[in-house]
Amino acid sequence: MVHFFSLGRPYWKIAGLMLVACSASGSPIESRANPWPATNSRVRFLTAGNQDFWPWFAPDGSQIIFSRRVGGTWELLLVPVAGGEPKKLAQSPLPVSATRANWSSRNNLIAFTGISSGGENAVWIIKPDGAGAHSESIQGLSNQAFYPSWFPDGDQIAVMDARDMAIKRIDLSKGVAVTLTDNKKVLTGMPSVSPDGKWVAFAGQENKGQQYDQSKNSLWLVDDVGATHTVESNPGQGRAPTWSPSGKQLAFESTRASTAGLYAIFIINRDGTGLIQVTNPTLNADHPVWSPDGRQLAFSAHDATRGIGRSIGIIEIPGDFGGNAQKSRLTNLE
Repeated sequence: MVHFFSLGRPYWKIAGLMLVACSASGSPIESRANPWPATNSRVRFLTAGNQDFWPWFAPDGSQIIFSRRVGGTWELLLVPVAGGEPKKLAQSPLPVSATRANWSSRNNLIAFTGISSGGENAVWIIKPDGAGAHSESIQGLSNQAFYPSWFPDGDQIAVMDARDMAIKRIDLSKGVAVTLTDNKKVLTGMPSVSPDGKWVAFAGQENKGQQYDQSKNSLWLVDDVGATHTVESNPGQGRAPTWSPSGKQLAFESTRASTAGLYAIFIINRDGTGLIQVTNPTLNADHPVWSPDGRQLAFSAHDATRGIGRSIGIIEIPGDFGGNAQKSRLTNLE
């Protein structure tokens, strides 16, 4: 088993598909999303035969960076979107396991979670050529920081502080972190900064005194003054949200379409309407991320045709669903 915050669920279980999407409680979800495309044939896999997780597109959309389990550590690799052999980002081994990469389009730097041999998790920065890897020493941030997400200015990063169960905003120039969410009200998971920098979407759950269970998260938003609310008025289970380039939609992972606890990728409007199911739960897909043009989603998934393991898959989104235009062939059953 991998560290609690590394994977968070038994990803190797593959089971049947439930055709009617349901909430975590088992009742029909509010927007009654139907599966699209209801087949795995549209998914194109870029990797195979390994444990590959946490994809992220390069700013120009030509490559995807991801983490691969190699022995007892995680390494960052790059794979061309057009297809080809993955290559290591850093030619020399890094002193930490490299996970959860996030590539800034403003400064062309890659932030990632570096996991030390002692179990500390810190924000690391590396250049796209694999040089200059270093950790960031941040006042107000614990040694359990996960899921860095760049603000559009390239000077700030949002992270989840697992010690405080809160979303924090890091100012790299000042070396300080400011807390955005109140852990007395909501316990937090992975954050994602909106393209305009005004919102942070995150996986979370209302704090009712319970122990945090990331499998029970739903989608939340917090603004720049700390006001929080759920994306859906009747929240279903959901994790790992990421913003579309237009800032109008979120892609996320959820078990709401599976009786066996398997994950599928969904898209939803930022106001909680227009829920669309993108992948079949038999893929057990997670951590979706948009291409810069909004026409593709990449994710980690199980490809049954390639045996045991997790692969980086990619799927086309018809029209310009994630961009500025809102016309597409996706079925919207609100």
